Amino acid sequence: MSNPPPSPMHPVSQPLDDAATMPLVITLATKNTGKQRELMHWVEASGLPITLAIHEAAPDVEETGQDFLENAWLKAEQTAPVQPDGYVLAEDSGLVVDALAGHYGLNPFPGLHSNRWLTPALRDELLGNSHPNRMPLDRISEAGVTNSDLCQGILKLLAGQSNRNGHYCCGMVLWHPQRGRCFEILESTELQIIDEAPRGLNGFGYDPITVPLNALGEPSPRTMAELSTAEKNAISHRGRAFQAVLAYLKTLP
Repeated sequence: MSNPPPSPMHPVSQPLDDAATMPLVITLATKNTGKQRELMHWVEASGLPITLAIHEAAPDVEETGQDFLENAWLKAEQTAPVQPDGYVLAEDSGLVVDALAGHYGLNPFPGLHSNRWLTPALRDELLGNSHPNRMPLDRISEAGVTNSDLCQGILKLLAGQSNRNGHYCCGMVLWHPQRGRCFEILESTELQIIDEAPRGLNGFGYDPITVPLNALGEPSPRTMAELSTAEKNAISHRGRAFQAVLAYLKTLP
């Protein structure tokens, strides 16, 4: 399924007059501390009295949606807020590599399956051995596949390809136990996949093999993993989506 272009921010339902008063504790429907750290950068910059909390008992939601927003709503609605009357923020994001569309039956590729397209058997076939994670915030799947395995797998599949274009896509939503679906937005970041070894020790996921494009469509000399958190947030799909969430929260009484 192809990804729609980034959509403007829009509320799914109107905020009620009795909207929660500040300060807010917003529960993140993720256990990914890398995402939490990135989003906290924007909270601090906004000056809003907001705390982002990770629910340690949050369920591992099966991502059965047909797009990033559907998966984000599944996560939000199945995660209990840490604060009983608080909001839940969820997002689903992934990498899309243009030249690999259709690989292993996935179109776009890896798209919605960015974190799970590489099985241990396929990793052994493509790479031979597993690659240890390079960055502190990287994770290892329950099957034993590392984030570095994922990066190396993409590089292996793109070997000899001149088309290195792709994009990150992020669907982000805000849900409330009484008010339901409050807000959603879809954002993307255009990028290229490098044709060399991974670089950088910041960020997480596919950051060591992706470089953002500037306004002229020219690739950055640095990978996303070589950017500071502030630099990455200024251009990232997740950072722009979260800024829209914060703008929505500012409209609440």
